[in-house]
Amino acid sequence: MNKPTKPLLKSFVICGAIFCICIAAIHLLKSAKAANPTDWHNNEVSEQISQQARAEARKLWREENGDWQPNLTPQAEQELLHYTAQKQAEIDRTFAKE
Repeated sequence: MNKPTKPLLKSFVICGAIFCICIAAIHLLKSAKAANPTDWHNNEVSEQISQQARAEARKLWREENGDWQPNLTPQAEQELLHYTAQKQAEIDRTFAKE
């Protein structure tokens, strides 16, 4: 080989090595991120996250406000329980049809 082509060849090899290292680093970072489940492409994970968020919201509500309104009479509480059961049955029937 000629003397002028040797440094050029050496620089191409160095650039190629740097390029390969960059590609490997990108691949490893991408793989590490993919190992962490997110709801972007996975409906099951999305549903799980939604259920967890609803459970946390319910817990926070109960901590701040209690289970029921404090001024309910026994009759009003029974009506509320009946209405809630009726509405839940309607919701269950709606989801059962789908």
